[in-house]
Amino acid sequence: MDLRALEHFVAVVDEGGFTRAAERLRVAQPGVSAQVRGLERELGQALFERHARGATLTPAGEAALPHARAALAAATAVGESVAELSGLLRGRLGIGILLSSNGMDMPAVLRTFRDRAPAVEVRVVEADAETLLARLRDGGLDVAWTATAGPLPDDLTGHLVSTEPLAALVPAGHRWARRRTVDLTDLCAEPLLVAPPGGAVRGALDAASAGLGLRPHVEVEANSPVLLAALAREGHGVAVVPASAPVADGVHAVRIVRPVPAGRVSVAWRRANPSPALRAFTALVRTGGTRT
Repeated sequence: MDLRALEHFVAVVDEGGFTRAAERLRVAQPGVSAQVRGLERELGQALFERHARGATLTPAGEAALPHARAALAAATAVGESVAELSGLLRGRLGIGILLSSNGMDMPAVLRTFRDRAPAVEVRVVEADAETLLARLRDGGLDVAWTATAGPLPDDLTGHLVSTEPLAALVPAGHRWARRRTVDLTDLCAEPLLVAPPGGAVRGALDAASAGLGLRPHVEVEANSPVLLAALAREGHGVAVVPASAPVADGVHAVRIVRPVPAGRVSVAWRRANPSPALRAFTALVRTGGTRT
């Protein structure tokens, strides 16, 4: 089975379509299509359902994906292991970063890593926490700055960057505008402006509320703390954001207590079979690349 065909197959999955996969691989789009069609003929099954907005995996494609990733990883490991003997790091590193984050020190860590390992090809992907965790677990990414409401899944490990409590933002005329804290019970009765499910903020809020037998009254969902603050300022509800988020003019930040919902921000990677490049990168993270 041709490794190039497997590489094109995986690229289409990761990029969500043939055109974006061709851009990533720096080849013509018909070439990607031809490689995938050849692989489908060899397997006797369609791997994708093609549509105007991209391509989605068929059941056969879902079954083939982890094996394709494993085959590519094994082939890459051959060259990486030999190169490691000479002190030269090679290979590829897929790095994930949260949507609407401030980078969480990733740019500085990445600059140091590139200075130390210039032969490693680095690709950075931005997504929500749920997507990043899924792509870590299926091999689509090697490492990610991500966030969870609790510990990482058992098949992942990582370095805890921070524990991030949540705060409520209210407009200047709100009855809580002169308060420093608000009980979670009282907060859940308000119309809330908060991130959608899949991220640490929403996960922490939902988990803490469920512990009290409550369900938050979510009015608006948006990933951007800036947008949520603007909506709160205009009276659309109470915004729930990380406590470290900058407080915009016209809103007042209130700490959420009893209990304090908090998300865990971590740099995460798979436990099994880290490549030499990933080992070097995570060693950098653990020895001062992030704040604690």
